[in-house]
Amino acid sequence: MTTVSLIDDHAIFCDSLSSLINDFEGFTVSWCANDGAKAIQLLAQKEIVPDIVLLDIIMPGTTGIEVAKWIYENKRDIKVLALTMEEDDNSVVQMLQYGVKGYLLKSIGSEELLNALQQVVKYGYYYTPIITGNIHKQIERKISNGPAPELGPREKELLNHLCTDLSYSEISKKMFLSESTVDTYRAKLFEKFDVKNRIGLILKAVHMDLVRL
Repeated sequence: MTTVSLIDDHAIFCDSLSSLINDFEGFTVSWCANDGAKAIQLLAQKEIVPDIVLLDIIMPGTTGIEVAKWIYENKRDIKVLALTMEEDDNSVVQMLQYGVKGYLLKSIGSEELLNALQQVVKYGYYYTPIITGNIHKQIERKISNGPAPELGPREKELLNHLCTDLSYSEISKKMFLSESTVDTYRAKLFEKFDVKNRIGLILKAVHMDLVRL
């Protein structure tokens, strides 16, 4: 069972969303928090750490961006999905910087929410046009026709696998490597390409004509 926690300052929204997610097969809501400070306090307690956090961005006091930053620095295994009314570039970029795995608007339907949760469980991320569009903008600003980084044989192999829908576990089996070793190669690729997540790596590699999708 995948555990989900909700962080949103509107209690009635949290209650409704909690009921909806509890009806999804394979998912259960462990707790809700109506402010960022309370959420961080709960997240700091190891025994109730969720698998996924659905996080609003605009909240009084400690904002969603601050919560995302705390999770990124302290509980990086937690997968964060932004669920918000905010669609501006600034908010998206800030959340991307802190490892958000998806960016959803509150206007979505229940089917898309379920799909997002399932995709995060299976692949580790769920990227909508909102996120990919912003990543494209960041990459175009950074590349400036600079040279592609030098890659070793294993790094090239991993890069090609990352451009598929394979999970990291499936990639490790194909490469006959442990998941921790794959994580090490992945971290090196992120550093060489100056990106923070898988989709950014893919888009940059495509832009540099290193891979074809």
